[in-house]
Amino acid sequence: MQPIAAQQPEWVCDDCGREWGRWYDNNSYFGPAKHCATYHVNRCEVCNQEKPVTEARDYGFLREGWKKI
Repeated sequence: MQPIAAQQPEWVCDDCGREWGRWYDNNSYFGPAKHCATYHVNRCEVCNQEKPVTEARDYGFLREGWKKI
């Protein structure tokens, strides 16, 4: 079995991260009290749009099903 990071997209935009991230539920955040993320403009590997993106780990990794959209 692959580690969770190997099953995740490399770059995720904030919209997709809030929708699919494990630290979010109905747009409410449940992750660490303090967490930093670095964004840059690139193509989101979930929605395929060019936007500011960061790593999936910055959303607690993505829930199963993100590949189907």
